[in-house]
Amino acid sequence: MEVTTIVGIVIAIIIMLFGLRLLFKKPGDAAPSLDSELHVNSDSQQPVIPRHVRDQLQSAKEAERVEPTLTETAAEQLPAAQQAEAQAEKVETAQVEQAAAPAQAELKADATAVEEVKSEASSEPAQQDQQGEDKKADEFNLDSSIEKAEISDFEDESSILDEHLHEQQRVDEASALSTAAEFIALNIYPERRVLSGEKTLKVLLKYGLRFGEMACFHRYTEDGSKLLFSVLQITDEGAAGFDLETLSTEQVKGLAFFLALPHSDVQNAFDTMDSISRLIAREIDGTVYDQNNQEFTPQLREQWRHFAIDYRAGQSTEV
Repeated sequence: MEVTTIVGIVIAIIIMLFGLRLLFKKPGDAAPSLDSELHVNSDSQQPVIPRHVRDQLQSAKEAERVEPTLTETAAEQLPAAQQAEAQAEKVETAQVEQAAAPAQAELKADATAVEEVKSEASSEPAQQDQQGEDKKADEFNLDSSIEKAEISDFEDESSILDEHLHEQQRVDEASALSTAAEFIALNIYPERRVLSGEKTLKVLLKYGLRFGEMACFHRYTEDGSKLLFSVLQITDEGAAGFDLETLSTEQVKGLAFFLALPHSDVQNAFDTMDSISRLIAREIDGTVYDQNNQEFTPQLREQWRHFAIDYRAGQSTEV
């Protein structure tokens, strides 16, 4: 036989023997491994761990490494150099604290002194305020030795009070109205024969008349220095003054305009009275009459106007 054939036969026999060995080898003889494939139970869906793997897990738990801890024995075995350094640091800290103790005592003493100064400074203004209040109280206290005057009820007449009460009466008596020698009068009667007091007051104030002496409404010049004419109300008894307290509730039957003669500016006074009387008559739906109760026509207006002017020219005394 050839050598190659023999070698091939030998190799084949070796392969067969190795295969038979693998075939008949027990599973326990093989070294278990944790990296083996994981099997899952199809019924419980839980992993199936082989026995040899469970043995490895148990042995792994037992062989867990225990971390070493520092005990008193180990602390005692520290190097002598480190213990000496720690002791030196403690000694240095104690020396620093002893050196700083006097300085801290001085700071505390200074702080106490400052607080005392502050308290003294704050107490001084309070004492001054208290002294000032006591002084004021002494000023307002009455001296017991001073006699007190008794105040009795005043029952006597007072010249000052009488002067004040009669002042308006004297002004009225000395006014141009009371001393006039002649009057030119114009009367206004509403068509309804009655006029409310409230309406009368509004109309008079609207055309620049002011309430004044002798309970009349007066019209003055623009600068207020001269009286032009006056207005009274017409009652059943004749012309009368106004009472402002009851005017708003009264009924006015008519208005009496009158110009006192002589007058220094009689032409202006008569024209102003004539114009305002006609405006107010139109305002209250009334008619203007002269002092003889004749309707105040343009012809009568001219007659009375010339009468006023001629009267002024024939007089030597002026208002």
